[in-house]
Amino acid sequence: MTPLPECLPETKQTESLLVHKDFAVRFDGNTYTVPPWAVGKTVIAKADAATVALYFKDKRIAAHSRSWQRKTRIETPSHREQVKKLRKRLWQDRQVAAFLSLGPVAVDYLEGLIEAGLPTKKQVKRLLALEDKYGTEAVIYAITKSMACKAWGADYVENIVHQEMTPKNEHPPVRLRNENLNRIRLKHTSLQEYDSHVLKRMKK
Repeated sequence: MTPLPECLPETKQTESLLVHKDFAVRFDGNTYTVPPWAVGKTVIAKADAATVALYFKDKRIAAHSRSWQRKTRIETPSHREQVKKLRKRLWQDRQVAAFLSLGPVAVDYLEGLIEAGLPTKKQVKRLLALEDKYGTEAVIYAITKSMACKAWGADYVENIVHQEMTPKNEHPPVRLRNENLNRIRLKHTSLQEYDSHVLKRMKK
């Protein structure tokens, strides 16, 4: 008999899988979650009769009990909690808050960007730049039209405003030496608040 090889051959079922925007892979008729930072990346699934382990660059990032049912989602609670923390951090971002102040349409569009797995902060930055150039009404119109077609991303919004609108501001805002000051954006305040304030003073 000859000696066994130093590295035994892999006997587990192995597949290369894409991590979808719901932070999960599709394997053998079911979905298995991974940490949300892996969305959009390709991982390796190694499965036996009892376990499904998921690896990224030879490092195990998740392990689940294997399900022999179909159309079942096997989720680690910590993965869901990580998603919640990421979303909370995103909504507290200064530029995102400025974008959301455009109204309910912006809120719905932001959710669509997140679900589409796009780099949200970069998309928001581009959308705010379009607002600076074309005005709030033009951007809201373009976002609404983009959502109706389920087209997510600043590219679609930009194409719409380029085709249908003319720039409102030909000159970019003044750039200050302090970059922190350049990043400050004020939320859009409803004019109804001013009307209410005036009416109160008139009654007095």
